[in-house]
Amino acid sequence: MSDPRPTTTPPASSPTYAVICTALHETFGIDTDELRPDATFEELDVDSLALLEFALVMGERLGVTRETELRPGMTLAEAAALVDTASSSSGSFPVPPVSPSLRTSTRS
Repeated sequence: MSDPRPTTTPPASSPTYAVICTALHETFGIDTDELRPDATFEELDVDSLALLEFALVMGERLGVTRETELRPGMTLAEAAALVDTASSSSGSFPVPPVSPSLRTSTRS
């Protein structure tokens, strides 16, 4: 008998999740060991003002718009799901694969 539950992509293997983690590391210098699907922005010391900056970064990298409201208590997995939902409902471009160019930090 087959499992009736729908299968979903685990957050850690989601392209959107990977872009979010890369952007958090590059933008705020968050150690990659701290970036887990169940970690909240608040736990990562990303406050509401920093989330506004991060939303701009996500807009540049993923084409998401202001309708994608990130909150401090949101987990990284929830953020990835929200961005995926916003991208699919707005008809924006699909999430690009993580490339080496995303790993180059421009911040000092």
